[in-house]
Amino acid sequence: MKPLAALLTFLTLGAAEQLGDTRYRAVTLEPAQRKMFRVADLEKVTAASGRCIEEGMDVDEPQTFWLEATCGGVRTTFAWKKDGTRVHVMACAEDAKRSSALVKLRQRVQQELKAMKSVTACVRGERVELWGWALSPKERDAVSALANKHGLENHVELLGDEAG
Repeated sequence: MKPLAALLTFLTLGAAEQLGDTRYRAVTLEPAQRKMFRVADLEKVTAASGRCIEEGMDVDEPQTFWLEATCGGVRTTFAWKKDGTRVHVMACAEDAKRSSALVKLRQRVQQELKAMKSVTACVRGERVELWGWALSPKERDAVSALANKHGLENHVELLGDEAG
């Protein structure tokens, strides 16, 4: 392998977020941003709903898939493992046109959500919204309190017993 190609491969390998045992992940994508995720025993990637977010398997990096924002929208993607289980990734892509005040609010809220990887804050139109999944009633209540505190639209769903 040539030195430049080896360096690019090394840099790219570190770019993918390792999902490990994570079954539910929510992310915000900036306009035209691409994020990569690594899932052990990844077989295929499919979309469940939504628009404005493309997904695919990375041909250069094994067990890795990517999500890319093409316009503002929300989409759920399934990363299917070889054993038939799936990882759910909800991506909220922001429009290129958004106010700096809303972006700052989203960033502040995202800091408060740091421990909850299954919930994300996202600028949609003229407001900040919460998207994703609460893994327990306690998490749902914390997300509701955060939404009320900042006056946010809350689209976070409570998962049942299958969330584990």
